[in-house]
Amino acid sequence: MLRDTLRDKIADYLKQDKVNSILKLGNNFNVSFLAQGEYNINFTVDNGNKKYVFRVNTGSQLELQNQIRYEYEALKRLKVSGVTPDVYFVDDTKDYFDYGILVMEFLEGRPLEYSKDLKKAAKIFANIHSINLEKIDISNFIVEENIFTDRINEGKRLLTNYLESPKVDKELKKFFIKFLKWAEDNRHKEKYFKENKWHVINNTEVNSHNFIIGKDKSYLIDWEKPVISDPCQDLTQFLAKTTTLWKRNYVLSEEEKEDFYKEYEKELKGEHKDIRERVHLYMPYLLLRALSWCAYAWLEYQRPDKEIKNMDTFRKIEEYLDLDFMNELLKEYF
Repeated sequence: MLRDTLRDKIADYLKQDKVNSILKLGNNFNVSFLAQGEYNINFTVDNGNKKYVFRVNTGSQLELQNQIRYEYEALKRLKVSGVTPDVYFVDDTKDYFDYGILVMEFLEGRPLEYSKDLKKAAKIFANIHSINLEKIDISNFIVEENIFTDRINEGKRLLTNYLESPKVDKELKKFFIKFLKWAEDNRHKEKYFKENKWHVINNTEVNSHNFIIGKDKSYLIDWEKPVISDPCQDLTQFLAKTTTLWKRNYVLSEEEKEDFYKEYEKELKGEHKDIRERVHLYMPYLLLRALSWCAYAWLEYQRPDKEIKNMDTFRKIEEYLDLDFMNELLKEYF
């Protein structure tokens, strides 16, 4: 298994003088598997005094040539928020590993629970969305100005092979063709975001397990694909059923959503500019992203050579691609 091979290589890699001196590990440390996503495998490195996360990147959702460098540079700029992990080392040469690697702070805590951590999440978002972009170097970030158009283009890209595959049911293909047409027909509504511009750094992957809820402080981790865009990107995804059901099988009530909005507005520095309206407008386009990714990932899981396979993820993907589920999700829109 890839993660077992990597664990041994990481131990050897960290004994190199240059790396070891930066991290101050010494010769006695343990490398242990921590967790893996679709595009990264994470390990802990612990010498009893210091503990790090060693992150191995195996692919890019943003189709970047240097995914790990993008994440590293983003984390450097996010440090001022106080709610993201510090980052210590990056190696994007692929001289020793076939993948880019990153070493960052290990944070103690647990995943977010929607029933009791909504205010903490709102405060985290507010801290990140309050970063003054005029006071940091944002040249590294992808900027999304046209968020409906970007989601349509992303959906088309993710669905290309899915819509052509003989493995996919015809009714599912019809659903996505109809969804894309609706999105195109309503694309003109994105002018709202141009006329009322509000740009912040968005994480874009804000499921419950990308939060670390600590005893004294809480954080948002996994900055694999941040973009500069409207804050509705993060808040819509955080509140969407496709997110809350993903790991926690939870659906937020309207009262819970309102409490979240109020806490976010209270903690935000500056104007909040009708965040509820922004989320409402963006929601179907967020769902286009979520469901199109599920379609793309479902087809990827059919490949016998796929490097990372999480069967819990695959089961959830199949649940989301159920026609009844998708129609119920989008009944308000079409």
